[in-house]
Amino acid sequence: MAYHWLDDLDVALASAGLTFTEVPFSYSDPTGAASWRERGRPASTGSFDVEGVLCHHTASPAGTTAATDISVILAGNGSAPGPISQLFCSRDAQLFLIAAGRANHGGSGVRPGVDDDCTDQNAVSIGIEVGNNGVGERWSDELCVLYARTVAALCEYYGWETGAVYLHATTGPPSGGCNSKIDPAGPWTLEPDLVGSTTWNLDTWRGFVDQHRGGTPEPPPDEGEDDVAPCPILIQASGGDGTCAGAVYVTDGRFCTMRWVADTYQLADIQYWIRAAGLSDAITPVERIGSYGALIGPPATRALADDG
Repeated sequence: MAYHWLDDLDVALASAGLTFTEVPFSYSDPTGAASWRERGRPASTGSFDVEGVLCHHTASPAGTTAATDISVILAGNGSAPGPISQLFCSRDAQLFLIAAGRANHGGSGVRPGVDDDCTDQNAVSIGIEVGNNGVGERWSDELCVLYARTVAALCEYYGWETGAVYLHATTGPPSGGCNSKIDPAGPWTLEPDLVGSTTWNLDTWRGFVDQHRGGTPEPPPDEGEDDVAPCPILIQASGGDGTCAGAVYVTDGRFCTMRWVADTYQLADIQYWIRAAGLSDAITPVERIGSYGALIGPPATRALADDG
């Protein structure tokens, strides 16, 4: 029984230029994992050898925060202990890396044209949960693009055709009655007139994913053209990869380089210029700063918050 940990999910996402947050240890997580790399259902619950992507919505009430959705995804429930997905996209279009191992997201189902009978979908697919109530809440265009880019990044990195992408609903009644799921459902970018809990059209969704395949960062401009200004992002290390916990780094937003912010005055100055450019100056906590590029300059030796 094969069980292959996807501890390169961060590489798959970064290869497509996606910004993401790594979910660290949480008391909501029944596995007690120190990080997403060790998080997953134990091998005793089944195999894990993925062949594609299964798409979901959270069914949480409109307005639910990312933190609340993540707590539920980590905790799971009595019939499906957490984690209940490997990835999560929040309503405000942020991507979170939850688990590298098996997750309780798919249950029993049939992939049309692949499975002859009800099959353990947790064993063969990566699950992506996305914040939406599934009963009529409008999906923002920004969130739909992030969702599609994330699915496309997985397909590109692991070498899957877009035909390996499924909706949770399509593994249910239309294919053999293994479950009664509807997700993902509701009005979205290419089906804005869907009413209530109407499920997305699988072919339409796959076509949208196809539009975002090959989504690696744009190549440098041709010689003679003006340089494209990078988008700075501030990240804070948790110390999970040997970095100094609390230290802040600035990356150019294209996963190329990071530089340590030496003190609070330098941080305030950087934030001022980021805000002046109309960009977010929020500091995003991450577990492994290596997901954001190579560090340049001297390493941090103490947390920025301790600077006097």
